[in-house]
Amino acid sequence: MTFEHLSKATVAVAVAGLIALCGMFINSPRVHADNDQDLVAIGFNIAPVKLNLTGKDPNLVGLGSFIVNAQADCNGCHTASPTGSEYGTTSSSNNPYLLFPNRPPWKAQAQYYLGGGQNFGPAGPGVSSGPYAAGPGNGPLIITRNLTPDITGLPEGGHTLAQFLTIMQTGHDYDKLHPNCGGTVTTNCYNAPVNGAVLQVMPWPAFSNMTPYQLTAIWTYLSAIPCIANTGSPYQNLINVCPN
Repeated sequence: MTFEHLSKATVAVAVAGLIALCGMFINSPRVHADNDQDLVAIGFNIAPVKLNLTGKDPNLVGLGSFIVNAQADCNGCHTASPTGSEYGTTSSSNNPYLLFPNRPPWKAQAQYYLGGGQNFGPAGPGVSSGPYAAGPGNGPLIITRNLTPDITGLPEGGHTLAQFLTIMQTGHDYDKLHPNCGGTVTTNCYNAPVNGAVLQVMPWPAFSNMTPYQLTAIWTYLSAIPCIANTGSPYQNLINVCPN
C-alpha cells in the first residue's frame, strides 16, 4: 500500500469514527434537553407548591418547573406577597440573602406564588388615571399579572396554549391593559413610540428564543399550580376566579 493510499485509509477510518461518535451524541437523550430527566427531577424537587398532575404530562410539568423556578425566577416578578418580595419580610428566615442558622433549602412563599402584584412603576411615556395612576406625562403603572390557573384550569388569565405561545413569542397583550393613547383612549395608555399592543417590562423577547416544547412546558407547569384569587385587589389583571 502506498503512502497516499495509507493516508486515505487513515482519514476514512478517522471520519468513520467521528461520524459514529457524533451519532452516539445525537442519539443520546442527554443532548435533547426536552427529554432530560435530570431537569424534570430537579423541577419537581424545587416546586414550592403542591402540583395537580391530573391529565398532564409529568415530563412537561417537571421541565416547566425547572425553567420557571431555576432559570427564569418568574416568581421574582410575579409574586403576590404584600411585601412585594418573594422572600417575605426582611426578618424572615425565608430570605436566602440574610444570616440565619440552620436555614432549610429556600422555596418561594406558597400562599403568594405567581399570583402577581409587583408594581414596577410607570414605564414609558403616557397618560394614566385610576388605580394605575402615575401622574401626567408618565406611562401607566406596570403591575405584574396573576399567572395561576383560573376556574377553567387554564393559567395566566385563562389563556390557551396557543395564546400563551403567541404571548411568549411576540409579546401580544390579549388583555389590552395599556393601549396606545388616541381618540377616546386617554387614560392608562401609552404615547408613541411605545407599542401599547405588546407587554412592557415582561422579558418576552428573551423567552421568544425558547423552543415551542419549552414554552409548552412552562404553560403546562403553570396549569398545575394552585389558583390564587386576589379578590380584593384594585387591579383587574390580578383578580382570579378559583374552583371551589
